[in-house]
Amino acid sequence: MRRRGLEPMHDDHINVTPLIDVIMCLIIFFLVCGQLARDEGNDKVQIPRAQVGQELDEQRGRLLINVVPRERLAEADAAVAVNPDAEPAVYIRGERIGLDNLTAYLRKEKQETPDVKVILRADQDLVYDWISPVLVSCAQANIKSVNFSTRER
Repeated sequence: MRRRGLEPMHDDHINVTPLIDVIMCLIIFFLVCGQLARDEGNDKVQIPRAQVGQELDEQRGRLLINVVPRERLAEADAAVAVNPDAEPAVYIRGERIGLDNLTAYLRKEKQETPDVKVILRADQDLVYDWISPVLVSCAQANIKSVNFSTRER
């Protein structure tokens, strides 16, 4: 009788193409999310601490307004002159908006997204006199939901 030998072993190759596709999608996802997070937040703002608060879960329809005092801008950029009476800088989506143009900007946002929710990130050292015009602009634009961003104690 003839002995049958072992069948020759075949080199099985693992198909890595789907793995590479998934990794590329994850890289693109994290790059886009990182860019959005960088545009939304403003690291020059030191938000105040609060003992009570509520997490906002829904991201749809929210508009983040950063109010940065001139002193913080001067720390980051030596070209900015420090004037204690100068109005703070207002940033929305990484774009600087003047207080005189803020109401028109918010009205346009309200037309595009009727149920827009404003989250106000004001610096903890900022006096209320500079937060008040932002709140007035929200009221003039008929925005009903305005929340203050705080940190946990």
